[in-house]
Amino acid sequence: MTKLPVFRVFTLLFLVSMLSGCFGFGSKENVKDDTPHYFVIDVSRGNVATEFAKDRILRLSPVRVTSIYRGKTFVFRVGENEYRPQPPNEFFTAPSEMITEQLRRWLEKTGLFTRVVTANDVPADMVLDTAVTALYGEQRDQFSPQAVIEMQFFLMSIDPNNTKPLFQTGLRVDVDIEKSTAENVVKGWQQGLEELLWTLEDDFSGYFTKLNP
Repeated sequence: MTKLPVFRVFTLLFLVSMLSGCFGFGSKENVKDDTPHYFVIDVSRGNVATEFAKDRILRLSPVRVTSIYRGKTFVFRVGENEYRPQPPNEFFTAPSEMITEQLRRWLEKTGLFTRVVTANDVPADMVLDTAVTALYGEQRDQFSPQAVIEMQFFLMSIDPNNTKPLFQTGLRVDVDIEKSTAENVVKGWQQGLEELLWTLEDDFSGYFTKLNP
């Protein structure tokens, strides 16, 4: 067997090492995955109510989202006043559009309204304004991992001169998760939104019962 000189062996090893670093050969741990990962929050109320209210058409305004959570990229809270985007983890659609659709589908099934509409040119009896004020993964060292969702609801009269809410409430759900991964946070958000919408439905039911005992 022909032996290579020590100098040539060292040179070959150096070149192999350089090529491995440039082209990603070797351990997968050194390969960064920049491919976008798309997620959705999808909740279901289940059965549709058997009876529906009469003469109570609700117009659902597009859900407004606080600026820090408005983009598609996930946001984790890493300090008291520090939030950090989590690319490549993204929502499939903008949070405003996604949560508006979830809210519409849920309220349509409750029976608390004759209809739930989103178009401004459709006659309605009242308007629901909604804001998402928190939508993040908790990743601060002093806190356990959580998925956090917080929303504000304002049921308004269709009369523009009546600016005082007919009913309003703020709801927040902090869901404990095992670890602050994108998959766990999405599952937590989904659980949190479902709990939040059940509570909203109960609150609306109580409000309308008091109006029409």
